[in-house]
Amino acid sequence: MTGQVKDGDEMEVRRGGRPGPGTHRPQRRKRRPCGLSRARRDQFLQALGESCNVSHAARIAGTSTTSIYDLRRRDPGFAAEWAQALEQGYAELEMQLLRQSIFGSETTETVLDSAEPGREKVKTLHSYPHATGLRLLLSHRAEVTAYRQSKAAAPPSGEELREKILQELDAVGERSGKDGNAGGNAES
Repeated sequence: MTGQVKDGDEMEVRRGGRPGPGTHRPQRRKRRPCGLSRARRDQFLQALGESCNVSHAARIAGTSTTSIYDLRRRDPGFAAEWAQALEQGYAELEMQLLRQSIFGSETTETVLDSAEPGREKVKTLHSYPHATGLRLLLSHRAEVTAYRQSKAAAPPSGEELREKILQELDAVGERSGKDGNAGGNAES
């Protein structure tokens, strides 16, 4: 619970005080900074970029998801880094699901043969576990799409496009002149 602002510092209200009848009154303190060092932020962002999973990344960084979401809400620089790491993790997850849908994942299992004691059989199992990946993709799709659209390059202006086409035509003309086909007749 946040209290009054005094001298530009935001105050936090906590319940507490000395034990005893009628002595439970709010205690005001300065709000602590997020408590997440730069190294722990980097750990979180790296794990988010690898997994696209906020809960997993928070565990790696040794913090809670509540505090990490609160930091993202308060710190625009961290929010921008978060969006970039999330997009990277999202792209990695898309590629991983694509690979698994094409090739599947393979596990090898050693089983004791019941027909002959002491004999082992090796079984290779193929599986296609897409449920977790699809849940993660769906939960972050809107955020990643917005980030990708914000980073997309603006289309070239008409003049830039005209210049590029003329340069390409000049390059084609030079190549065809070097080949001895200056007249444009190609022999079959």
